Amino acid sequence: MYDRRMDAYTWDWREAEPETPAPLRCEHLEGVLESSRFTREQLSGLGIRGIQFGCSWRLAPAFLNTDMFRAESDTAVSRPDCVSRIDNRLYYLEMDASKPFPLEDGCFDWAYSEHMIEHLTLPDGIRWLREVRRVLAPGGILRLTTPDLGKYVNGYLGGDFYATHREEMHTMGARPPMPKRKAFMMNQIFYLWGHRWIYDEAELRYALTASGFDAEGIEVREYQDSSVPEMADHDRADRRDESIYIEARV
Repeated sequence: MYDRRMDAYTWDWREAEPETPAPLRCEHLEGVLESSRFTREQLSGLGIRGIQFGCSWRLAPAFLNTDMFRAESDTAVSRPDCVSRIDNRLYYLEMDASKPFPLEDGCFDWAYSEHMIEHLTLPDGIRWLREVRRVLAPGGILRLTTPDLGKYVNGYLGGDFYATHREEMHTMGARPPMPKRKAFMMNQIFYLWGHRWIYDEAELRYALTASGFDAEGIEVREYQDSSVPEMADHDRADRRDESIYIEARV
């Protein structure tokens, strides 16, 4: 299988095999909980109330932080059947979000995912959302952020979104600056970064209801605006300009 990737120096297209994710390096790592299927009681005993999907390097307290790559220190490595404690305060589980979760129903009060669902196809995204709903307790909340197709379409038709987003990317370290061509700015959000499906509000509502969330419990939120402060505080400022924020309650 091939994927379209970006040459960071020329912004040209090239064919490349999907890259193996680099491991998460840490100073100290220890396995603290082994199971083929973790329970709410086990996780709450560690002080874990929520789960984060696609955490990358942005691990947070009170979350079970998950991603598909392994974590490693000089003396230990993570395993998919073991919750690891990183640097004595953060919890991590090596987990592929496209597969059934090794978690019992109703494990968490909240779930957080920032810019991950766009890396799944629509069918895989709906299957993932169904699993997210399953592991949320009654009254639990999912906070989901992803690039907003509506902002990119409006940017193509007019306004200054493309210019401000190019500046934001430059501030983040993208070199050389992103091309100013409107067609490039539209296509890159679909075909670079490993993206598979881009959403607007209506498409997110469709995917959420198709996965079993109640339409009445879905609402659009703003950057760092949430009924769960632990989730709102985790929103990345450098993604604010292009993101849509949505929450769904079980």
